[in-house]
Amino acid sequence: MKPAPPFKVAGLFVCHVRSERIERHFQRLVDQTKHRIDWHFMFNPDNRAEPQVDFAYRPSEACIPARHREMEAHGGVQRGYLDVAIIPCVLALDADFVWVVEYDVDYSGDWTQLFDQFSGNAADLLTTTVQPLAASRGWYYWQSAAIPASVSPDLVHRAFHPIMRLSRHFARTYALVMSISGWRGHYEFTLPTVAFAGGFTVEDIGGYGPACPSTRLGANYENTPQDECLQPGTLIWRPSWPRYFAEDPSRFGRRNMIYHPVKPDVADWDTLP
Repeated sequence: MKPAPPFKVAGLFVCHVRSERIERHFQRLVDQTKHRIDWHFMFNPDNRAEPQVDFAYRPSEACIPARHREMEAHGGVQRGYLDVAIIPCVLALDADFVWVVEYDVDYSGDWTQLFDQFSGNAADLLTTTVQPLAASRGWYYWQSAAIPASVSPDLVHRAFHPIMRLSRHFARTYALVMSISGWRGHYEFTLPTVAFAGGFTVEDIGGYGPACPSTRLGANYENTPQDECLQPGTLIWRPSWPRYFAEDPSRFGRRNMIYHPVKPDVADWDTLP
């Protein structure tokens, strides 16, 4: 049964590095939304599914065991298995919905304006760049994706998850479904595909994709789904912006838009001039 508003909403701020700049960025997010979202700093520095948080959670090998084993065989959570770290934390929080925001996501405005759009929204999965298989056959990670024979290829989708929101009900079902033989691949594919296959409500946070409601078309972010780096746009894969919005608003050409990736002091990414 879907929860009724007002919803209990929590948030996970996900990062694998820490610095004063990143912590100031987190504090801006908290300060601007603290009466609406209960935020938690999720620090996962070791490429494993054992994040450091300020609450107790079931380990991933108990919570989502088959997916955990696949993650271990893959060599860690990077490049496609961050869900193994996220899902146990989502399920441990006393919330109807949990926002998951990576540290390199920024908003060129007051964060309240972004999140207030979804205060009464009951979608089970809110994410970005939701595309069906037929419209995104050039996506690199299809080569490692697999589904059970019972799932129709028409339900196969991929998305981009630097910022997303999951319902507790969907997260619980996802953990169970990932134990069904046949699922394999990047969480940018598994999350939306499990949601569509299970009859959950999936919506795009913005953009122009087929899962975006007409009332949000063109809002919140822009990118180019058919490009491997999602360029041009504000929410892309790379290159990165070197400073957060609060540090240098002049680098952010459009206001009230999601920007990604913003990589302060992270040297292993190309940067915009």
